[in-house]
Amino acid sequence: MKTVKTAGTSTESYFERFCMHEGEWEPLRERDSYESDAGIIGFRGHLGGRKIKWYNHMPAAEVKQHVGDEIWNSYYKFCSIRNPWDKCISAYFHFGKDFNFKPRRRIAQKIRYPLLSKDQHRFLGWLHKGHPPIDRDKYLIEDKPCIDRFIRFENMKEDMKSICEDLGLPWNEDWLPRFRSETRNRSVQPADLYSKPAHALVHKRYAYEIETFNYQYTG
Repeated sequence: MKTVKTAGTSTESYFERFCMHEGEWEPLRERDSYESDAGIIGFRGHLGGRKIKWYNHMPAAEVKQHVGDEIWNSYYKFCSIRNPWDKCISAYFHFGKDFNFKPRRRIAQKIRYPLLSKDQHRFLGWLHKGHPPIDRDKYLIEDKPCIDRFIRFENMKEDMKSICEDLGLPWNEDWLPRFRSETRNRSVQPADLYSKPAHALVHKRYAYEIETFNYQYTG
């Protein structure tokens, strides 16, 4: 299952080669959906309003509906997760680059939080209005976990290697594509963006992930 801002494209692409006939796979950041007796790969790219049976970031319940209970229950399922505070920064640089305050909102926030920097104000405003990605529907069905293993972004290679061992698949770090979709400015530190209200907002919105996976703010 593919989550958002967790290096999901690279992870998905690594395992794609085992879902295609020999010689068919090539490292593509975007691809059409693929379905054969070798396996299924979801469409990866911009849907543009099109309805496609298999597509990236599908909710787990939808995948289960398509494959049926027998296959779903018998297959080994995994997905990637990431520290919510770090995930929000990554999403901010990817999705929030065009975010702008409405003048009234900007003024009200500055009055309420006069000591915040310009970057902290903008980040807090985006957290309120930018809808940071909450994608627990990729590993929960009816609020219950439906995944066998999780790949932690912070421990990505080791966890992927472990999953390969579970599945009897070869692990080769050199096979892991490095799609440079990350638009984050690495010179910006968490403390440059996070204020107390921003920290509290992430803690509230990602309470499930923080409690379940024992994540902490590391800024």
